[in-house]
Amino acid sequence: MSTKKQIEYTKTSSVPVSAATCFNWHAAQGAFARLNPPFAPVQILEEPDELKAGAEVLIRVPTPLPFFGIKWRLTHPEYVEGEYFRDTQVKGPFKSWEHTHNFKDLDANTSEMKDVLKFALPLGILGRIFGAPIVKKQLSALFNYRHTILNLDMETLKNNNEPLHILISGSSGLIGSALIPYFTTQGHKVTRLLRSEGEKSEGTEYWDYENRTTTIDSNQKFDVVIHLGGVNLAGGRWTNKRKNQMLKSRTDSTAFLSEIITSLKTPPKVFLCASAVGIYGTTNADPREEDSTVGDLYSSRIVDEWEKATKRVSEVGIRVVNLRFGMVLSPLGGALKKFVFPAKMGAGGKLGNGKNLISWISMEDVLGVVTHSINNTDLSGPVNVVASDMYSNKGLIKLICKVLRRPCLFPVPALILILLFGKQMAKETIFVSTSVSNKKLIDSGYKFKFPELEEALRHMLGKV
Repeated sequence: MSTKKQIEYTKTSSVPVSAATCFNWHAAQGAFARLNPPFAPVQILEEPDELKAGAEVLIRVPTPLPFFGIKWRLTHPEYVEGEYFRDTQVKGPFKSWEHTHNFKDLDANTSEMKDVLKFALPLGILGRIFGAPIVKKQLSALFNYRHTILNLDMETLKNNNEPLHILISGSSGLIGSALIPYFTTQGHKVTRLLRSEGEKSEGTEYWDYENRTTTIDSNQKFDVVIHLGGVNLAGGRWTNKRKNQMLKSRTDSTAFLSEIITSLKTPPKVFLCASAVGIYGTTNADPREEDSTVGDLYSSRIVDEWEKATKRVSEVGIRVVNLRFGMVLSPLGGALKKFVFPAKMGAGGKLGNGKNLISWISMEDVLGVVTHSINNTDLSGPVNVVASDMYSNKGLIKLICKVLRRPCLFPVPALILILLFGKQMAKETIFVSTSVSNKKLIDSGYKFKFPELEEALRHMLGKV
């Protein structure tokens, strides 16, 4: 029951599925992670296997202080399938907290999803006067993000053909950790292929590509296999040892996984293997297409050998898609995370002369392209996974600063970056210019969720 001391916040959206479908999406494993905003992510410490009355979740909420968070325990005291469920605070930062998720059919193909929050802040009238505006602003950013994700995923769900069994390697990385809750909320079964072997459990298999061992046997069936493995090219200075690791972690793992796939008695429908636009090397303003020549950089050689390692699979008639990712944008990792931190501090600026071109892709479109690649049986071979508009590194960082409403006054000289990372690494990861065409992807029928960079940044940084 609402009281004068409680503060209320409501967010309502119309979604293109039934109330039952929308409810079931929220009840699926991974829904909390899928709705977790990348601009203020909470850490999920405990999560129930299913949504039911009495189930509890424990999360850690970030604070302005690095490495410190507030634990927040919530329970679901009420639950009526297809209609609503409610979260209340057991222990946490609020004096009281109640969040009701309501679902109501509007017609045969459309429903309304309404989030209703009632909460009270500590410190009485001081909390209401000084804290309420801050909390409401944060809630507005959070629920704008959540409802955007909800609508995007409901559009995908209404066109979903059938539940699939998907095997994913590299599932703890930036892309893999986004794919898993995305797939599970879409109704798919996900099996993670892990390198650190422990007690085998539901949803996990193990492998060691260096010693060529795996727990997968030839009788197992996977509809889709996705390979995302590989040592991070930007994870350390490029010593000869690390360069060899960057190459072998891709080629050897892909070759062994290809061997596993071709040994299965029931082959998968498609094998999606990560790749990169780095295969083209440094390019000019003329966008490269999938049949363009391989560049002369070491990173180009890595990607070329990586793609060649999938040929064993395509040669036996299994469809293979080599996803040549551009710069994948997410505040949770990769280049954007490194750009956002100094920008928030008011210390953003171009890198080097700032003229090199960047072909980018939002994380939501990475998920979209993966789904499109699974469903579109005519799509195969290398595919450039980039948005249509390219930005210089100066333009990208300037736009990040604009979205964050911060100055962009502190360029980083090229010499500093060369001293920090080494000449070759700086040349191939920071100063490299990648002008890449997405014509093949668009011609295959893909529709971008975030075709414009500013729109994508505002969504993922909570600045809509």
